[in-house]
Amino acid sequence: MRRHLLLLTLLVLALTPGVASATDSHAPNGARADWLPSSEWVMSSWLPFDEARLYDVLGTDRAELATWLNDRRTLGAFAAKHGHSSRSALVEKLLAPRLRGASTANKRRLRSRATDMLTQPHLARHVLFHIFHTFAIPRHAQDIFGMSPRAYRALRDRGNTPQFIAARGGKSLKASTAALASILVRRSDQAVRIGAMSRRQADALLAHQAAGLDKYMLTHYRTAAQQAAFACRLH
Repeated sequence: MRRHLLLLTLLVLALTPGVASATDSHAPNGARADWLPSSEWVMSSWLPFDEARLYDVLGTDRAELATWLNDRRTLGAFAAKHGHSSRSALVEKLLAPRLRGASTANKRRLRSRATDMLTQPHLARHVLFHIFHTFAIPRHAQDIFGMSPRAYRALRDRGNTPQFIAARGGKSLKASTAALASILVRRSDQAVRIGAMSRRQADALLAHQAAGLDKYMLTHYRTAAQQAAFACRLH
């Protein structure tokens, strides 16, 4: 089966005019269109500033931002349209509550991450809205799905839903959902402990995840071929 998936992926790539280049300026040369850094904060949706403060400062809301952000339009460009032409000033304004009392090293990290949120369109969309696309799920596949990370990835790459994968591992939907929810809480608590997120933002992230968790468990993953096709088009 894995050989067939590989062959199908290669076929998709062969039939596509060319792999679309990554949209984020930080991506290395030749990176796929859906490239993201493997940084823990990015892959865990650890927003450096509070989402509520972002909306207050820009005079917007989550729905409008979801409509605006795509892989070509940056959060910084959205802010400029709303009167915030200075990126550095906006970074300081968004981070102001978090910078008070932060260590010098953490101030530097937060400013760097906030700048990335404003300048890297795919990264910003991912951090704000792809809240279940996290390394924590395969990493804790034994607890969530009753199987190894490798077995989980194999079933995921065939497009199966988390509910189906859990059943294959001998876990009920209820037990699997509860295990994932517990891990997400622990991850948010860790982010707060190390200064990656404020407690307010951690609670906001958990609220978004709780609201979408049942739907996520019933949603099909992209197959390996679909992932390749997605990465080969401009989006």
